[in-house]
Amino acid sequence: MNTTPTPRDRFKAFSKEYIPMIDSSIHGFLEVKKKDARLPVISDMYGLLEEYCCREGKRVRPLIMLISCFGYQRGKRREDAVKIASVIEMMHSFLLIQDDIIDRSELRRGGQSLHMACAGRYGGNSHNRNIGNDIALILADVLFAAAVEILAGSNVPPRVKDRFLRIFSSTYEVTAWGQILDILHSRSKKIDDPGDASITVATMKTAYYTVYYPMLMGYVLAGRNADQEKELIRDFSLPLGLAFQIRDDILGVFGSKEATGKPSNSDIMEGKVTMLINSTIEKLKPRERKKFMAIFTKNKKTGRDVDAIRHMIDASGSREAVVERHWELVEQSRSLLSRLQLSEEYREIMTGLVELVAKI
Repeated sequence: MNTTPTPRDRFKAFSKEYIPMIDSSIHGFLEVKKKDARLPVISDMYGLLEEYCCREGKRVRPLIMLISCFGYQRGKRREDAVKIASVIEMMHSFLLIQDDIIDRSELRRGGQSLHMACAGRYGGNSHNRNIGNDIALILADVLFAAAVEILAGSNVPPRVKDRFLRIFSSTYEVTAWGQILDILHSRSKKIDDPGDASITVATMKTAYYTVYYPMLMGYVLAGRNADQEKELIRDFSLPLGLAFQIRDDILGVFGSKEATGKPSNSDIMEGKVTMLINSTIEKLKPRERKKFMAIFTKNKKTGRDVDAIRHMIDASGSREAVVERHWELVEQSRSLLSRLQLSEEYREIMTGLVELVAKI
């Protein structure tokens, strides 16, 4: 019997080892903040943030940063890398808080969205119907401030920290513009020609944010700075990030709440023009396209509307088309992985991540 671990096994083992470390770093930092808070209400709110940030999740972005850092670092001390990985996860929570308010989503990672939790905790004595949103938005800012504090106190050499912070800044600027484009192409009253909007949003909001920038941050954190390797990282990362988004798009329409941590009809209800929806619009014949558009652009959709949209997506052949595109992107990324100068151990772990993204 062959007991040699597969790349997927290696990635899962890496995740199992480092996710608790990432969560422990977040927990430890926010516990200190709770204890040092000037007012009981501030301590209480730090507790809400701690619970929200440490909910069970995949931690894909901080894990990618660590794989890159360790794969290029060749055995240096790792304590600061884990602290910085916790910053990446805290910043992910920062963005999720905003995302849930924008999408009017009530659930996140098996629990209430933060704005819903804040509304329940503090709304009883207020005439402000939006108190949950108001507090959650400011708590997102608190997380951002905490991330900067951790980065400032890290023991990273100044030159490396400067390079890292430039990438860190670009990460959240590009992601913000991707989010704005997503807002502009969601809940539309009419859709004339979506064009390349779905790919642009997916590239800015997911491919750069989820794979490329975490890998680049890890590379720079390892003390490396070769332009050629940075280009290879980009060429490897962007197809994988787009494949990651296609997988998410499919689960967002045909998946389960257990698999995604949010309602499986959320993308349809929000009128998001994803690559899956864009493909459907292109493939449907004019009469069916008009019918699809009329239902998809409704401000309020019924359960029957959602079922009709799913049926038309399937009938158009779009699900099969984007699955095929997903596979092509995974293969493109896989073919470039061997060219990266990652150590063999961490190339295997990264291969495991690619295999997991490949699975729909």
